[in-house]
Amino acid sequence: MPDLEEVGEHASGQTGVGRGQSLVYTLPHTTESIAEFLTPALARVDPSAGGTQVVVVTRDTETALVISEETLRVSGPAGIEVVPITNAARASRLFKSRPVLAVAGTATELLALVRSSLLKLDTVRTVALAWADDILEDGPESVTALEGLLGELGEAGRIVVARKLTPAVESLVERYARRARRVGPADMVMPQAPADYEMPIIKYVTVAGSARTSALRRLLDDLDPPSAVIVARDEAAATDASRILRTLGYHEDDESITVTRGYVGSVATHTVIFYQPPVTPAELHQISQAKPVQVVVVAAPGEVPWLRELASGRLAPLNLHGPERRAHDREEAVRQELRAVLTRGLPTREVVALEPLLQEFDGTELAAAALYVLERERAQRRQAEANQAPAAKPRPADGERSRAGAGAAAGMIRLFVTIGTRDGVKVGDLMGIIAGEGGIPGDHVGKIDLQESHALVEVAEGDAASVIARVNGSMIKGRRVVVRGERDKEDRERAAGPRGRPERSGGSDRPRSDRPRSDRPRSDGPRGDRPPRRPGTSDRPTRGGPPRRDRDRS
Repeated sequence: MPDLEEVGEHASGQTGVGRGQSLVYTLPHTTESIAEFLTPALARVDPSAGGTQVVVVTRDTETALVISEETLRVSGPAGIEVVPITNAARASRLFKSRPVLAVAGTATELLALVRSSLLKLDTVRTVALAWADDILEDGPESVTALEGLLGELGEAGRIVVARKLTPAVESLVERYARRARRVGPADMVMPQAPADYEMPIIKYVTVAGSARTSALRRLLDDLDPPSAVIVARDEAAATDASRILRTLGYHEDDESITVTRGYVGSVATHTVIFYQPPVTPAELHQISQAKPVQVVVVAAPGEVPWLRELASGRLAPLNLHGPERRAHDREEAVRQELRAVLTRGLPTREVVALEPLLQEFDGTELAAAALYVLERERAQRRQAEANQAPAAKPRPADGERSRAGAGAAAGMIRLFVTIGTRDGVKVGDLMGIIAGEGGIPGDHVGKIDLQESHALVEVAEGDAASVIARVNGSMIKGRRVVVRGERDKEDRERAAGPRGRPERSGGSDRPRSDRPRSDRPRSDGPRGDRPPRRPGTSDRPTRGGPPRRDRDRS
């Protein structure tokens, strides 16, 4: 990477770009762009001079973290580190404990450090705005803080980085970086796409810069493409992607999924995954030679606007393990419920009621309409129950257990089912058998607590007897189960007494203090007829005669 002087020479034909000079870069918001504009500035840092010499202003702390990480990756541990300002207290301790040569953070955080005299601008040689168009779009507070920070800088050189030189960016350059030299990316020839191929909508997954590897693993698990090409722009990214493939069990000679540096080629492939977002339109469109069925990009949040511009608006998010997956799980629970009803046998009355409609509609249409009515009724019932104020339940008397069992919701009762996770049972299995075999609506089933050897299922109190009668003895996963009320199980355990021994039926249930004393007279007479003891004396005779004091008196 050329240093700042070389960049200035390339841009203007002159040398000697030093303190006070300014540069304007037109670069996409990618990690590779960070090294392009920041490496020359860091090369001019003099550790022996001390003080903070490079300040990078970002839109958010996430971009500051990416800049710090990318700088460390490019320069190594021996290079100049860029300290991200993510927390004011932590930054204060760092500034007080050791020299900080370069920092990155939002304009608001950096201005606060300047006003607290921790960040001294008289030592700053270069201030970089990454990316200026993002910062200006962040709102009035960020713009005000940025102008305040730039207004307090002296002869420091300015580096303005933007994806596009908008009127707002040009106005900023005119005020704070006049006569700046401009550096743009190299032009690339747009490849011609095959006439019989139309690029699919680009899907993207947003992740933090440090989480690309985990996002790639999740993508490969979720998509499971028959063939794929993973596109990486640098050697480090290619190494990371190859390591993930080895972790998932792919070998180097496996041609179904490969890692490439930039160019995909013309060999047809099902999926193209950009491990890093494309930088130019040509880089995006050259994959059309491979005619992929789907294209997915792993992008940081700040890279999405540029990606949308490259894709000409043909961009859509791809959700992994999100609301879409939870919706599929809910639909699967409904299917389990229907499957259990059909397995038990077609309900005759309902078949007779729907038979005339089969002359007008298809059976699938009738089932869909019935399911729609069912879900609507359930939603209305849930809304009505939520709007009703819960009735005050009487407090159970001492020693009396609530009929719903400990921990059961109001109006619900817990059932004890003798099957658990070690039998390969899932919550959906229990939901289907309780609702289907028990003949109750799915919304009458509450919380299902699945343990290793048993399960506790909450059902509506009025449905408990029906569920026990119908489900008891049913087969789940090849095992016959027993269903009973949780209270019944506890009552049997309590009746068994301690250590499993039954209590004696003939024993007295009165406390020991209430039992009558024996009427047999004591040898020394009733306790009430004896005279009171004198302090220090005893009425018990001693061996060998009267007490010693009586002998002395005689």
